[in-house]
Amino acid sequence: MDEHNNLMNSTTKTILIITIAALALGACSSRKFVRGYMADEEVIGSIKPQVDTHDSVQQMMGSPSSVATFDNNNWYYYSKKSESLAFFKEDITELNIIAVRFDTDGYVTAIDRYSIDNLNNVDPVGQTTRTHGRELSFIQELFGNIGRFGAGGPSNVQPGN
Repeated sequence: MDEHNNLMNSTTKTILIITIAALALGACSSRKFVRGYMADEEVIGSIKPQVDTHDSVQQMMGSPSSVATFDNNNWYYYSKKSESLAFFKEDITELNIIAVRFDTDGYVTAIDRYSIDNLNNVDPVGQTTRTHGRELSFIQELFGNIGRFGAGGPSNVQPGN
């Protein structure tokens, strides 16, 4: 009887290990993502410099994914395809950026294209940004304002004035 129980426990453990291994391997399948504006080549080809304006480009392509920070003369439409394995960092497999440039009158001057080949990785130097001024300790920050401010309102106001 003990031999039968040992065989049963061994079989149960084997099935449990195989099930856990199968679930773990299944969780590691690659996930694919598609984000952004998928541009239609015909529409992009129909945009004509010095003919089309902000309004006509927006009618053809919709609102831009991003607009330049300091002016409204550079519109960006971008799309990205990427994949990720389980919880690891996402890897970009395809990147397409269409930059539509306008002059000050709102007419298209150029259409530029960028891809993953134009992608530049920026490695920041250091973990903090230095600022000028005093560096306070925790105690100085905690008690630094004691006695700096008055108790309530102006003290030199006379009643009836």
